[in-house]
Amino acid sequence: MTMVNHPNTRRLDFLVFSDDWGEHPSSCQHIFRHIAKDHRVIWVNTIGMRNPTLSWTDARKMVVKISKMLGRKRESVTTEKNKNITVCQPLMLPGSRSRAVRAFNARSVTRKVTAMMRDLVMTDPIVVTTVPNAADYPELLTGPKVVYYCVDDFSLWPGLDADVVREMEARLLARADCIIAASETLAQRLSTSGKPTHLLTHGVDFELFSTHAEAELPALKDIPRPRVGFFGLIDGRMDWDLVAQLAKQMPDVSLVFAGPVDTSAGELPHAENVHFIGRVDYQNLPEFISGLESLMLPYRAGMLADALAPLKLKEYLATGKQVLSTPIAEALRWSSAVKIVYTVAEWIEALHKVGCDVPPAERSQTMNRLATESWRHKANEYLRICAY
Repeated sequence: MTMVNHPNTRRLDFLVFSDDWGEHPSSCQHIFRHIAKDHRVIWVNTIGMRNPTLSWTDARKMVVKISKMLGRKRESVTTEKNKNITVCQPLMLPGSRSRAVRAFNARSVTRKVTAMMRDLVMTDPIVVTTVPNAADYPELLTGPKVVYYCVDDFSLWPGLDADVVREMEARLLARADCIIAASETLAQRLSTSGKPTHLLTHGVDFELFSTHAEAELPALKDIPRPRVGFFGLIDGRMDWDLVAQLAKQMPDVSLVFAGPVDTSAGELPHAENVHFIGRVDYQNLPEFISGLESLMLPYRAGMLADALAPLKLKEYLATGKQVLSTPIAEALRWSSAVKIVYTVAEWIEALHKVGCDVPPAERSQTMNRLATESWRHKANEYLRICAY
């Protein structure tokens, strides 16, 4: 299946404000890897909306970010040899509560992006943003269409200033021509803006996650089986009380977390059978998965859980392994394939059965459902929304 070429659609240009390109495979990056096969993209690495702390984690992040900002003026993505993607890294300062910082960032981003658009002779791009702070760059929110691609309710994220995020989002919604929401909960909330709102759930790299790796990840070597795993950002959305109780009551089960730890995660549980192995490269995730009996989504219930659209849910399902989850809204929509676990007692019961094979009929039904959830499908739909 190739990218859809809609009637009367010229080759489009896109200006995208989102997370750092290549840092981790976000939904926006997955989609634009496909769109950029036929259309030009300036990808603007933005800065987070959380005010930095004095932690070593934030210090390391700042060093990495500053090194990117002070790097080459223009960096074409070479990992995929896609000359249609150009990464822009403006000089930006952390601190969304400071008006002076936000004013500096607005000038810096506008100057850098405008110069890059001029160099590339890009005069009329469709503007896409996944971050509310793009509202601070009104001179760039022009063109034939401004699309707010809402992948999370950032006002509910731990560590972010809810009032500042809501104020940014309100201004962005006033300027946006249409909204693409990653979950039904987000779509329902944003549709009250009166702007055209489209639901586009996350896709999945089925080929990667259905791959059976012959060897397990070396980092798992000394971790006893059975192992139940999680991969992704480790932050304050996790239910650490639940994890601590499970670790205590199920000492023979190893709970393994792979991914970067955000400062909002707070104090992590300390137990012999809880293991944090750090970031695993995206392409190496099949090796991590091959060393697990089951996969888990131990997020806290509540308003944030209702808005959550975890990218990893469909990735988990594509592995064909047992998936356990707290009752977050997106998991409930896949309840025929996910074991929804409400209480500690139910988690313990489920962990006693960890590693049980998914029945063939159920697995076949899930795989058939995932067949239409590829990122290529999602990119085609995304392009259709943007082009009209």
